Amino acid sequence: MATLNGLTEGDKIRVFSAGREIDGRGVFIRFQGNFLIWVDSHANINVTSLDTINIRKVS
Repeated sequence: MATLNGLTEGDKIRVFSAGREIDGRGVFIRFQGNFLIWVDSHANINVTSLDTINIRKVS
């Protein structure tokens, strides 16, 4: 299992854009190129550009 920037597949995360939370909490899957791949609380797979977001690991 790979770790990148302190995130490991399966970690719970919160994703923010412009300081506002988007799609609530989710689960980190991986980084691919300049994109975050994650699953939101509705079990949707999301591919989100890292250019416009901040990610916070939920402890």
